[in-house]
Parts: sequence; C-alpha cells; structure tokens
Amino acid sequence: MEKEMKLFEPLMINGMTFKNRIVMPAMQLQLGLTNRRARAFYLTRANGGVGAIIMCATSVDLFTEDSVWGRPNGVALFVEKMRSFTDEIRQTGAKIGIQLWHGNQWPAGTGETIRGAEQVAPSAKDDRRALTTSEIERIIGKFARAAGTAQSAGFDFVEIHGAHGYLVCQFFSGADNQRTDRYGGDLEGRMRFGLAIVGAVRQRVGEKFPIIYRLGAEEKRPGGITLRQSRAFAKQLQKAGVDALDISIGSPEGSKAMNASPGPKAKTGTYVPLAEAIKKEVTVPVMAVGRINRPEVAEAILTEGRADWIGIARQLVADPQWPLKVSEGRSQEIVACKSCNTCFQPLLGTLWKFGDPICKVNPEAGREVDLA
Repeated sequence: MEKEMKLFEPLMINGMTFKNRIVMPAMQLQLGLTNRRARAFYLTRANGGVGAIIMCATSVDLFTEDSVWGRPNGVALFVEKMRSFTDEIRQTGAKIGIQLWHGNQWPAGTGETIRGAEQVAPSAKDDRRALTTSEIERIIGKFARAAGTAQSAGFDFVEIHGAHGYLVCQFFSGADNQRTDRYGGDLEGRMRFGLAIVGAVRQRVGEKFPIIYRLGAEEKRPGGITLRQSRAFAKQLQKAGVDALDISIGSPEGSKAMNASPGPKAKTGTYVPLAEAIKKEVTVPVMAVGRINRPEVAEAILTEGRADWIGIARQLVADPQWPLKVSEGRSQEIVACKSCNTCFQPLLGTLWKFGDPICKVNPEAGREVDLA
C-alpha cells in the first residue's frame, strides 16, 4: 500500500470494531448457509481481507420455529452448525452478519413460486392478497425471533432487508402500499412496519448487538419511494435503534432482482448519490453500494465524505483477494469483475445446477470446496 488509505481504517458500529471499511453485501448465489460449499465460499472471502461479510438474504421463516421446513429441532441444528462457522470467520479478523428477509410468500417467505402457496402483500395486487393486521404483527415477531436465533448462532450483527421491492420495502412504497389502517396511508403509516421490525429486533437482541438496515432509497416509478421520503425514514430508523444503514434502491425496473445490480454500461458507484444524501440526515455509518470495483473509486467515496463504508459484492466474487491486493499495493493484479451478472444465473437460470460455475472470470467462485 503506497499510502495509508481510509479504506483500511477501522470502523466502530455500536461498540463493535470492524477492521476495515470493506463489506461484502448479501448476495443470493444459491450456495446455502450451513453446507461445505457455502462455508468455503465465505471463508475464502474472509481470508481475502474483507472487513465484514453479510450472508445471503435468508427467510425469517427459515429458523424461527422448532421445526424448520419439516426438520425436527431445526433451530438447534442451525445454531450448532453456524456457531463453528462464525467462529472460523472471526479468526480471520472479519465480522459476519446475516440478512433477514421476507419475500411475500406466506408462510414460507422465500419469494419462490410454490404450488398451492398463497402470495401476500401490503395491499391486494395481481395474485397477492393484502395481509391482515394480525399477520403483519406475526411477521414482525418472526423478524425478532430470527434475529435472536442469528445472535445465538454467533453472528456479529443482523441486517434487515428493506430494499429491492421485497415485502418490507413494499410497505414503505406508496406504489405498493395503499392500506388505510395504521400500516399505510401517509408516510408515517408506511414507515411503521419497518420501524416496528427494528424495535422488535432491538428488544430481542439487546442494546449492544448491531442492527443494520438495507434501505431502498428511491424508485423510478409512479407513486414510488422518493429520496425525500427515504431521508425522513432514515432519521426515524436511527431513532428506532438502527446502528448503520446500507443504501440501495427500492423495486428495480422490471421487478427483476438482477436489475438492482448495475450492468457493464452503468457508472461506477451507481447508487453512491443515494448514500450521500442519506448520510447528511443521520449520524450512524452509511454504506454505499453499486458497481464499486476499483480501489480509487472506493477510496474517493470515503475521503470525500460521501459514505462511511463500502459494499463490494460481485467484485469479491470475481476476486476474493481484492482487499489484500489493494492493501499490499498489488492493484494491478486484481481480476476485474465484468458486471455481467452471470452470478445471478443460480437464482434465475433454469439450466444452472448446483456446483456449476457462477462467474465468467473466476471459475473457482462457489466451487472452492470442489477445487481445493
């Protein structure tokens, strides 16, 4: 490293020190959570020098009941398996969290089409019916129980997924939420669901356990989330107990998950202006994301005060040693991500099968355990 970079300065969040300001955000790569393949994938990135890892978006229904997807003692098994893994990650110096998510499926919460399963939403739309108040309150409780389970499993923090057009984001968006009860109507009503989740999670995990909120700060559609609204929401989220904010977009154009990830023609730092605007409203750390794949871009975001930490996702799929190479002055050796979104094929592709490559420039990505 030719000079000291802000990128490698420690960051304190609710009393917890992160060794640097590089975060691997949650990505759904269909690798799972507790199997050998997932463990090898995440451990490779931790050994590559990343400061924190957020594991993939995980349904709050996955580990909130005693019988998980029909498996007796599912919660206890999850906690037992994950504790050894989270300890192993921490031995590298990295912190590890998990993203808690609800994708509209009731009660599965996976967002996938399951024959005979009922689809739900804040308001009735297409094939989804409106949630009842009691169902909303049950989902809030599920987020709290899931966070408690994650804490027991040894995770350092949790992230609540309130972006990309999923259920929590829909409650905040005027384009999706036309309710007339306390969970809808004006901006205050549309913020209530997200704030209630934060409050319930905080009560469950205690004051010293970091809570991050991924906020969908803007939508390019009629009635959608505006930056003015999300700036107001960010201030309320901080008051409710959020310790850091991860700023992305709301419902992507075309309603496809991969549209939240900028393509090769997009500007680097695509969503940084959103993070910069939110940072002006809060005092908690703010994460910037969106095609941040070059060290000089990441460093400029920090030194210019536009954000406090940097989310680098697909670039860490392409080159898990990106942080080490930058810190050691070997940036010329970085394997560049092409922003081709091939890594979304496990989620969207019908021909992809478990163990197939997920990256055009890194054939080992997701297959580290096979190629060891």
